[in-house]
Amino acid sequence: MVDFKYYKTMAKNLLAQYIWEINELNRSEHGLTLTELNERWLRNDKLNDRKIPLIRKTWYAHRQEIFYQFGIDIECNKRTNKYYIKYKESIGQPDIQNWLLNSFAVGNMLLQGKDMKGRILYENVPSGYDYLTDLIEAMRENKIIQITYCGFWSGKKATFELKPYCLKVFKQRWYIIAGNVSYESTWIYALDRIEDLEITTKKFKLPKGFDAERFFAPYYGVSITEDDETTVRLKVYGKQVMYIRLLKIHESQEEIKTTPEYSIFEYHIKPTFEFEQELLSHGEDVEVLEPDYLRKRIEDHIVRMGRRYGLQLKEK
Repeated sequence: MVDFKYYKTMAKNLLAQYIWEINELNRSEHGLTLTELNERWLRNDKLNDRKIPLIRKTWYAHRQEIFYQFGIDIECNKRTNKYYIKYKESIGQPDIQNWLLNSFAVGNMLLQGKDMKGRILYENVPSGYDYLTDLIEAMRENKIIQITYCGFWSGKKATFELKPYCLKVFKQRWYIIAGNVSYESTWIYALDRIEDLEITTKKFKLPKGFDAERFFAPYYGVSITEDDETTVRLKVYGKQVMYIRLLKIHESQEEIKTTPEYSIFEYHIKPTFEFEQELLSHGEDVEVLEPDYLRKRIEDHIVRMGRRYGLQLKEK
């Protein structure tokens, strides 16, 4: 009988090793030879307690998998025999690489920091990593997957087939954007709600012209809506101006008016539930000026919130 738990554990350990290898190369200003990388690997008691050396054949396979799974290209300087991370200049790639490398650096630090226990605090977020490598493999080979999914609101489980189009991270949770085979429509699924996943032998084709960045460009978050794209103007008060100026709510953000008391920011977006929640999270420091229907929605949220606290507010 096949021990699936064993293979899943092995896959996780291998993924952790990939992350460690990427992080070590990223930290090294001039790269590392295989001998130098192997010396560090043999000193790693956390991931390599059995002291298994990193041989050239294994390293070659790891470099290929790192490229396939993360799009990170590790090359060798023939003059020095040192391996280094080659940065791509294609559109969007540097941002993706920087995000990955920063994430890997933090993850590796936490993994290695046994002596720092209790001094490094991080958010305990739902796991979405169990099926991440499987999904990347299915996306790379354009293979249909079968998942068992537990709906967040209904709590009911269902098994169905999906065409995995792309992955997205939002507020530290992973989501898969996929075509549902049964309904021929695009849906979004949280990875931490997946209870089982199998890569089938059936192939699929990406929708013609599908581009993940373009697909999500008019949205904030992972909800999609049939509403038309609109211009949203926010009036931001006081010190919150600096916060929003530095941490954009959406890529389309422009500061169109600046005064000592407030600034007005403009967005071209399809307002979603997550966008409304983001605006509400800033409290009294953010006011929606337009469109009117979004301003009314925020007003209604405030009225209902006031009633929770016994305030007598009237809806317009």
